[in-house]
Amino acid sequence: MPLRLTRARLQSGIILVITWAAQPKAMRPTQSHNFISINPIATSSPSPDTYLNDYAKSVIPVPVHSHNDYWRPHPLYSALAAGCMSVEADVWLSPNGNDLYVGHRRSSLSASRTLQTLYLNPIKEILDKLNPSNVTDLDGGPNGVFHTAPDTTLVLLIDIKGNATDIWPVVDKQLEPLRKSGYLSTLEYSNGTSSSKSAPVFKQGPVTVVASGNIGKSNVTGVGCDALNRYKDSFLDAPIDALVDDANLGKLADCQVDSLLDRPLAKFYTASAPLMHTFRPTNSGLSSSQKDHVRAALQAAAAKNLTSRYWSLPSWPISRRDHVWQFLVDEGVGLLNADDIESATRLEWNRAYKAELVWIGISSAYIFFASLLFAYLYDRSSKNKSKTAAQESA
Repeated sequence: MPLRLTRARLQSGIILVITWAAQPKAMRPTQSHNFISINPIATSSPSPDTYLNDYAKSVIPVPVHSHNDYWRPHPLYSALAAGCMSVEADVWLSPNGNDLYVGHRRSSLSASRTLQTLYLNPIKEILDKLNPSNVTDLDGGPNGVFHTAPDTTLVLLIDIKGNATDIWPVVDKQLEPLRKSGYLSTLEYSNGTSSSKSAPVFKQGPVTVVASGNIGKSNVTGVGCDALNRYKDSFLDAPIDALVDDANLGKLADCQVDSLLDRPLAKFYTASAPLMHTFRPTNSGLSSSQKDHVRAALQAAAAKNLTSRYWSLPSWPISRRDHVWQFLVDEGVGLLNADDIESATRLEWNRAYKAELVWIGISSAYIFFASLLFAYLYDRSSKNKSKTAAQESA
């Protein structure tokens, strides 16, 4: 009996080893890469020249959003090298109220990691070198950060932490160098003013600044028609689900422009929502009703010329993440939110999701029945030992 027990344990161990060795490749990766290059970065502090000399001429932009970009060892540069068309920075007001610290939580803030040092200054330096003053662009507009697609704008999503009324004027002030150089996307009127009740026109620049986070709780960017005359070169992130309900849409009477939630629709550039907060995907991905919900929201955003994005996506198992990614891309999401920007931008997704689910089910069944067999043999062995001991004592 002890021999049978040993065999059961050995069989269980073999099954576990086989399950690990033969499981689909997409289920294994847990560590994302942070920088893409044929040449490793030799310094812990890459400069704009690092990007310009090694990546700018060959990297192809991809509609991927570098979520919490500042967490990467090389903020901004990692995203640009991967081809991300959007980067995100969470900003807090410094203690003296004159600067903006970048970080997810207050405990992670540092005076050496600011919006200017991590993003604004490097972006301007890159653009200055791609738009030398001694060269006249016959097309009329400055080049963007991607040499292979100079007309592509880089979305700089600034997530406001803390009091937006105090923070946004500081953001706007720090945007002045980019503004002065003509690098910012902006709203323009044919006659230079909104008094004629004409709709503003979006003029794309190399950088499109979008405010999110606590900015939605503040009126610092203006409400109603007044919003059209404030901060003309920064935009807002709309709640994507609000676009599905016609009650949230309309026109502002004073200026006769389309509105969303009583703000000019023209002031919104992106529309987003947290997927995992809206509803929790099942183990097999998204249910039919969940897909219908997301599909309707994406279509509503596209109809309003807004760049859609879902964040808080599932990250594990990798196959489920890839399954959700593929669905969003197939349905036309404007920006794919990603922490693993290498996989996202290289489209290295395993699409055999259903096959992996079957494999997981079979593997689980093997382990379950092996456990039952182990329990049965153990119980039988214990009973035989008790019976033998009773006979010997008799």
